[in-house]
Amino acid sequence: MRRRGVAVLAVATGGALAAGALVASGGDGDAAAQDRRTSGATAVVERRTLVDRLRADGTLGYADERPVEPPLRGTVTWLPGEGAVVSPGGALLEVDGDPVLLLDGTVPAWRALRAGLEGRDVRQLEQGLADLGFDPGAVDGSFDADTAAAVADLQDARGLRATGRLELGRIAFLPGRRRIARRDAKLGTALRGTALTTTSTRRVVTLDVDAADQQVAREGARVDVELPDGRLATGRVARVGRVAQTPDPQDGGEGTPTVEVVVRLTGRERGGRLDQAPVSVELARERRRGVLAVPVTALVALRGGGYAVERVTAGRQRRRVRVTPGLVADGLVEVEGALREGDRVEVPST
Repeated sequence: MRRRGVAVLAVATGGALAAGALVASGGDGDAAAQDRRTSGATAVVERRTLVDRLRADGTLGYADERPVEPPLRGTVTWLPGEGAVVSPGGALLEVDGDPVLLLDGTVPAWRALRAGLEGRDVRQLEQGLADLGFDPGAVDGSFDADTAAAVADLQDARGLRATGRLELGRIAFLPGRRRIARRDAKLGTALRGTALTTTSTRRVVTLDVDAADQQVAREGARVDVELPDGRLATGRVARVGRVAQTPDPQDGGEGTPTVEVVVRLTGRERGGRLDQAPVSVELARERRRGVLAVPVTALVALRGGGYAVERVTAGRQRRRVRVTPGLVADGLVEVEGALREGDRVEVPST
């Protein structure tokens, strides 16, 4: 996947606090500082959870891309539309008017299946037949008379000649329901190579994260995804690449090593049928629960070093209180000092 950039929303460093809105001021900020009246805006000291986030660009798509390459001779006479979903037992395509059927399974079809054979592929066939309501007898990996009868019933139900045997290519074993991502073959042409490219119906987001931030994308971690229309979806990190890739500068890359991260969407909002659409993903770098927080703009940088806020009393008097800043996120900063939840602090106008 081509890397489209990563941006940090907030950082918890003193250097970041010193930039921009803070104003250097004299005084040491101790409790003996003189009260002064204020007419400026104020903000409430809140106790809340602060989250430092990493924001990255990603691409919304579908999981588990797999080709359909039936080794059959003939002309492609029917293909499903791109975006269509085929359930086990349904036709993936037709060759010379006969369907290539989908059955649920993970072992690829590699041989014709007939009476007398044994193996994992036979067991997989028997389980697929049973799931579709065609009784193969015992699901034991042995192609016996009961299995042959169930195969014949399936063939008859799908318009195939009921031989009780399956030629190689007549069945495609793929896991679960399959979505048609791309039609690789063309109607009316001889079948050669890949006929279709399929995916699962699970929605995923793929993104590249700087290798230095790899620890942020922990498997199982919750993330927020902003969809192209502005709606928010939730997800969890499903997979983190273990090999860093360096983008090719000729392909627009910046030369920074990245790892691929796959996010599985878990909430009710899944992005509809959008495929290969750009999205924005937020991952939590650090989370601080139950801390006192004030707007970053309430901080005053003291000339002698350190920071303070101007606490405002009910009588609009203000008193400077020295504080130790911590995590910065979403325009707020964690503070420790002689403050309580519900106090008000001055927020200078900019």
